[in-house]
This record gives sequence, structure tokens and C-alpha cells, in this order.
Amino acid sequence: MTTLIIGKNSNLSKTLSKKIHNCVLISSRELSINIDLLLEFKNKKINIIFNNFQTALQLNETDHLDKYIENAIGITSNVLEYFRQTDIKKIIYTSSSSVYGNNIFCNESDEVKPLSLHAALKVSNEKMIEKYCRNRNIDYTIARIFNMYGGEDTFSIISKIITAHTNNTILPIVNNGNAIRDFIHINDVVEAYTQLLTLKKLPILNIGTGSGNSIKNILILLKNHHIDLNVQNIVKEELKTSTADNTLLMRQLKIKTFIDVETYLLNVLRENKV
Repeated sequence: MTTLIIGKNSNLSKTLSKKIHNCVLISSRELSINIDLLLEFKNKKINIIFNNFQTALQLNETDHLDKYIENAIGITSNVLEYFRQTDIKKIIYTSSSSVYGNNIFCNESDEVKPLSLHAALKVSNEKMIEKYCRNRNIDYTIARIFNMYGGEDTFSIISKIITAHTNNTILPIVNNGNAIRDFIHINDVVEAYTQLLTLKKLPILNIGTGSGNSIKNILILLKNHHIDLNVQNIVKEELKTSTADNTLLMRQLKIKTFIDVETYLLNVLRENKV
């Protein structure tokens, strides 16, 4: 069984490729030019993991909306249409906790309330995957990932803390770092995905630790360990709390513990200091 991972340059894709047996990374950019790059898989049994989306560093840019929409949803629809007659065993779509909007409970059964273009397009992808798979009796999981960090990450606030410390540069933080977020390490996400490839009847699954932390508290912890950062506050509208209800995750998957973000940061920053 071959697992196709759409979105070759994604941090998650690269990490998944090291753990999933017989997988192939495919560039969504190249697929937009030539969909027949998928031809050799058309008559095979396959799994598909969709990690394609607008580049994380360009999520707030709307200068080229056609490219934005193509990256965010066009590639997904083109791949699904191309494999309409193919024997697909499992589809995993990488979604986001942002689809919940201003919801502090974040249960899989809650109504989605996207507050941004990014989140709205994630919801559109979710609905498309759901419709496609139900019509063809394909098992699927929409994975709603919370605040992922680790790996080759250059986007998360955790990676920015590391960069600011390493390079002795200013760390911008929003609203004094008061917002509560559910930080989950990429290795824990990958572990969940590898299990999901063999599990059935989990159409929507939150992937998060189930606990929250704030950047304010993390910075206090670092300071208590003699790690001081030069921060610059930015006042900006944001969600005050976003933590996963991971009851379903803990019940269905064999994951007992998660990598702790504070321990991870302390270890990385100490290594960098050495």
C-alpha cells in the first residue's frame, strides 16, 4: 500500500515521510502544473494525506488570491477528481483548530465557526473531503491540529522563541502573551497520523494535548531558568483560549503522554547555549 502525501515541502510532510512505510511526497506546486504526475498511482491501492495549503508564512497575504485559492483548495479538488476511479483505502486531511473560531470547548461535534479566510478554506476542504468519501465509501479522517511546533518549524511562536534566543533578536509577542494555546509537538502529531492510517470510522479528530499554556507563562519559566528574551508587545485581536477536547483521541489512539512544550524549550535553549 502506497501512501501519497500531498504537500512536499510541508514540515509535517517531511516528518511523516520518515515514519510512514512506503510513502511518496508530492509537490502541490508541481501538481498544479501537471496533475499527471499522479498517473503511476491511478490503478493502485493508495492512502492519501493532504497537507497542501497556502504557505504558513503567507496566510495573511491576499495579493494573489487566485494562487491562494489554488494552493488552499484547488489542489485538493484536482487530486480527488483525478483519483475518482482509484481504490483509495484512507484519506487524512490536515485541518486546523482555527475552524472552531471563538470556542473554548473545541469538541469534534461542535459547529465550526471560522473567523478568517484561512479557517474558512479549511472548512471548505473538510466538507469536500467528507462529501467525496461518503459518496464513494472511503474511510477518512479530518485531523484538526492545534498549535504544532518542532521539526523544521519556522512558523510557530515556539520556533520564534528559539530563534530570538539563538540570534539575540527581538521576540514579537501578541497581547503580552496572555492567550492560552494547546501546544503539540510534531512527533506526537506524526504518531497520531501513523495510527490513523489503520484506524477506521474516525471522521473528525482533534489532535492536541488537551491542556493549555500561555507564552507569558512560558517566558516566566524561561526567566526563572536564567533565560531572558528581549520582547516587543503587539496589540492585536486574537482568540483568548484555544485548547483541544482530546477525549476521543485518548480513547481511540494509543498515546499515553505528550512531549511537554516547556521541557522541550528548556532542552533546546540549553543545547543552543552550549
